[in-house]
Amino acid sequence: MVRYYIFSLMTALTLLGCSAPQRNVVRPQTGTKSGMYNPGSTRLHPAYTVYHNSLNSSVLMAKIFPVELLFSDANAERKMLAKLRISFQMTDITDKNSVVMADSGTYEYSFLKENADKRFITQIPLKAVNGKVYELRINAVDMIRKEENITFKMVDKTSLFTQQNYLVKDFARHIPYFEPCVTGDAPFRIEYRTDTFSRIFISYYGQESPLPRPSFSLARELEFMEKPDSMWILKYQKSTPFQLGYEGVFHFQFDTTVREGLTVLNFGPDYPRIKQPEQMIEPLAYLTSSGEYEKIKKAGNPKLAVDNFWLGLTDNNMDRARELIRVYYNRVYFANYYFTTFKPGWKTDRGMIYIIYGPPEAVARTHGSEKWIYYKNNFATTLTFTFEYKSSPYTLNNYILLRSEGYDGYWRQAVDTWRNGSVFMLE
Repeated sequence: MVRYYIFSLMTALTLLGCSAPQRNVVRPQTGTKSGMYNPGSTRLHPAYTVYHNSLNSSVLMAKIFPVELLFSDANAERKMLAKLRISFQMTDITDKNSVVMADSGTYEYSFLKENADKRFITQIPLKAVNGKVYELRINAVDMIRKEENITFKMVDKTSLFTQQNYLVKDFARHIPYFEPCVTGDAPFRIEYRTDTFSRIFISYYGQESPLPRPSFSLARELEFMEKPDSMWILKYQKSTPFQLGYEGVFHFQFDTTVREGLTVLNFGPDYPRIKQPEQMIEPLAYLTSSGEYEKIKKAGNPKLAVDNFWLGLTDNNMDRARELIRVYYNRVYFANYYFTTFKPGWKTDRGMIYIIYGPPEAVARTHGSEKWIYYKNNFATTLTFTFEYKSSPYTLNNYILLRSEGYDGYWRQAVDTWRNGSVFMLE
């Protein structure tokens, strides 16, 4: 047995004044976008969340990192300034046969260089009507560097208890969470737009979520989260502090006669990063047989087991093994970053395809679906995966792969390439 320790610490890549809005009626935009889900395609990484503050309006909250912008003194004030434009288009997709533009707007922001290390959070009003489902297209543009980031989010106002009717905030600083992930020892508060309720119901799901089926498998999806492991009823006020005592999925509800509520995730203190050898074992399920995977999981020394697996794929070539580790686990990290639902992002359909095939070279967006396009043979032909949005009471990021037996050859080719010691590239 080879006893090289090539993994010392897995460090994934880290993402790191307002004018009046202009509201213009524009046509809904779809089409093909390059660079989506490719973190290297832009230096802008804003974060967004939506909160329904009334029946007929909502707010888009945006978190900006000015340090990601380009500063210049080519302005009338001769100050080192950066400028950012955020524009949005919100499309009513409640009736897929009658898609219409519901709202749009443009906002501009300026930042001084001395404040570049501070996060900036702003709120943008949305005309979102109760009972509707919308798709939100958000475009953030560095006005000096001429670089953009395009993000899509679902806006669900079909009931008073969907996820976006709640706002999770850091308990001490009252800063909103932009993702539903907290750590067990981090206290948080839950805000709801009215003071109607005095108690809250919490369902806890601690079982391990299943892996997605391979892209070519037509077998029935495994059931998950059918029955909670535990349930609690607690007194509720907006000032009530909550802490999650276990890792798993926590579903908060004011009304248990409906399935919708606020889902808060505790996937460990490092999530979405992969820092421990034990965390590196699980994603190997995509590259191993069930027997091989169980053997690695049961190994007494997880670090050594991971090292030996990757070295075994490269004939003990440490440089190649390090490169495989770097690429594979960075993809795991970004799958968590982009695709987390009620499951870790790497366990979702999009996460599985992302890890094995890499970021798509183009994404074709239509209302409620994504087509991931990978080019081959000098762009003459393509490999395309289609993901359809599926409504869920636990997440608004749930996209399901339309599976086909025709993907069988591509999947096996991709896995074989990894197992032969190379990063898979479509040729």
